[in-house]
Amino acid sequence: MALRRREQDLIWCLAAVAAAAALYLGLLAVLGERLLEHSVYDSYTLAALRWREGRIALSHNYPWLELAEYEGRYYVSFPPFPTVPMYLLTFLFGENTPSRLVTFLMFLGVAAVAYAMLRRAGVRLWLSALLAAALPCGCNMMEYGLFGGVWNMAQVMGFLLTLLAFYGVQKGSRLSMGMGLIAIACAVGCRPFQALYVPVLLWLCWRKLREERNPLPALGKLGALCAVPALIAVTYCAYNYVRFGNLFEFGHNYLPEFTNSEKGQFSFSYVMQNLRNVLRLPNFSEKPPFPTAGGFAFWMTNLLYVPFTLGWTLTLVKRKWDTAMTLFVLTAAAHFLLLLLHKSFGGVQFGTRYLCDLLPGLFACLLYIRRERWAPPVWGEYALGGLAGLAIVLNTAGAYLFQAWLKGI
Repeated sequence: MALRRREQDLIWCLAAVAAAAALYLGLLAVLGERLLEHSVYDSYTLAALRWREGRIALSHNYPWLELAEYEGRYYVSFPPFPTVPMYLLTFLFGENTPSRLVTFLMFLGVAAVAYAMLRRAGVRLWLSALLAAALPCGCNMMEYGLFGGVWNMAQVMGFLLTLLAFYGVQKGSRLSMGMGLIAIACAVGCRPFQALYVPVLLWLCWRKLREERNPLPALGKLGALCAVPALIAVTYCAYNYVRFGNLFEFGHNYLPEFTNSEKGQFSFSYVMQNLRNVLRLPNFSEKPPFPTAGGFAFWMTNLLYVPFTLGWTLTLVKRKWDTAMTLFVLTAAAHFLLLLLHKSFGGVQFGTRYLCDLLPGLFACLLYIRRERWAPPVWGEYALGGLAGLAIVLNTAGAYLFQAWLKGI
């Protein structure tokens, strides 16, 4: 019987991954794009090639890329972790690395990891497959994940690694918790604000460690789990210091967009305009019917915000609240606010792609509620399945319409 369950899980997981792959490849086909294409916006490969020469700064400026200019040198203005896999790929492909293929495989990885998390939370097979496919296909990743540019790769990789962090920590073995904390350290090297999830991940580890037969050494065990992630963090700081003379500067502050701005990269003065942008509704009398820059109705194209808000509200009403729930909600709120402080909310895009960075944490919170606080009624699971299907339809159609508009199709 155990073998039969594993076989069923494998079949349904493959179905979720296959569905995600079919939608992704279908969109590429109708848009006339090639899966193995190297992106001219893949600045990670440029950095990787320089690493192979024993250098950090790029050889010259690339005007179409977001490069940080500091003391007459040009640097990739994004956190460095995605350069690591691209570095390895340069030994096989040289400068023509398959950027889009890398993003595609991570896109599918999101569906696979989501399925494993759903099954661990006790969600039924068919619903796990549907929700797993909906996590990458039912949010703005369906559009921004279609490309291999520096922005696309960093965001999809950060999403996958944050999801892996929660999967490892919630799985509960000491090895998986250690790997989960390493994953979140790597995620910070893709999207720095993912560091906000470290406290809730540490708390989940602490809860598990202190349940062991001898709870006294739990703090020491937690410290041991943090050793490798701390080393990764030190590596980031050293890399930043060598480039910019600042332990915490990844380079964005040296982009012309922000050096020429009176208020810099972050300011409270940006909050209200960003908030208006991410709340505005589509206008179906225009073509395209949705705003194409700065975001719009974030909850409409990232529908996971709806069950998350309902889930934590009902948890509070049911008096099932605990410390982990507090950390989940405070982290999500802090992440949302910090993104609102940013001068740019992602430029030209379908939906509000920055707010996808919260989705791994929201997803993990919902599964935490399902597994440890309270289970939804059967009709609630069917409603969630319907919402997932709607999210897939909206984002697949929206991704096509947006890209078709950009291409003039």
